[in-house]
Amino acid sequence: MPAWSPPALAAAVFIAVHYLLLRAASGRVEDRLGALVLETSAAIGIAASLLIGLRGAVVQTTRAGLAFAAGSGLAVSVASILIFAALRRGGPVASTGTTVLGGGVALSALAAPWLFGEGFTVRRAVGVALGLAAMVVLGWRE
Repeated sequence: MPAWSPPALAAAVFIAVHYLLLRAASGRVEDRLGALVLETSAAIGIAASLLIGLRGAVVQTTRAGLAFAAGSGLAVSVASILIFAALRRGGPVASTGTTVLGGGVALSALAAPWLFGEGFTVRRAVGVALGLAAMVVLGWRE
């Protein structure tokens, strides 16, 4: 198992919990306020991990790194508001989560070769196709 797999699998568990709690909150709090509470609590959790010593690899911090992290945070904040809106409008967790995460993964998998020089292999193409198929299957109205 590659070194990145255990944290990625653990993150998947937390993303599942995130979506279930987000679904429970949607329709019970205004979309933007819900997203603000979500992001604020995330920031508090990350700050707590820094204070208690849960650290990743030691990496030199650069201005570009901080700027990219801030841009990523802004993208997540907009996504959070839109996810609240989608769930409030009746989006099932399986369909909404698959569309958001699967769509994001598919788009980033297609963009990464041009942005970061990652290879676009047959394996990646099959993975993107399967992700898009999952979005169609889980998003289909029964």
